[in-house]
Amino acid sequence: MPYDFFSFLPETAREQCATLLSERNVAVKVVRQRKTKHGDFRVQSGNIVGITLNAMENPYRFLLTFLHELAHYDVFFRAKSLRKPHGQEWKSTFQELTVPFLTPHFFPESLLFFLKKHMKNPRATFAADPKLMLALREFDPLNDKKCIFELEQDAVFYTDAGQIFRKGPKRRTRFLCTCLETKKQYLFPAFVEVKPE
Repeated sequence: MPYDFFSFLPETAREQCATLLSERNVAVKVVRQRKTKHGDFRVQSGNIVGITLNAMENPYRFLLTFLHELAHYDVFFRAKSLRKPHGQEWKSTFQELTVPFLTPHFFPESLLFFLKKHMKNPRATFAADPKLMLALREFDPLNDKKCIFELEQDAVFYTDAGQIFRKGPKRRTRFLCTCLETKKQYLFPAFVEVKPE
């Protein structure tokens, strides 16, 4: 059974998002959760373009992901080619699409503060902005997971795949963690959610 795109948006944003879609020839499909991305923009043969978005329970993250991917569509439509994915053209397009939503009508004040800062120079992923990520997490459903950066040094944790790791030192933006079964080491982004032991 297909998901209803509008049901995942904040109620106050549905009409404006419907207008954005009515002005464009782009198909939006909501799919089950993927572990590696929240959404994507695809160009298929014959120039059929589409956006896929994860079904997510945080309506504010869903709206931002939609605007992020719609910016990719607009850049492609204007240039008829896939430019640098998150270059200046994408950044300015993402800003243009998002600015009308940067009001308390669409986002809670606690999130709006960090979102406005982020949109001055948007990154390829919200995960590159720790303060925004923490503000967004406040609107995620409650669960027993934690981000890796929240765990103590040497803490043991489980991944979604069931592997057991020990948290190691930070290497720039990622943590070097050791798989307890294989003794191999892997770099984990700070905001990956894992289940503490």
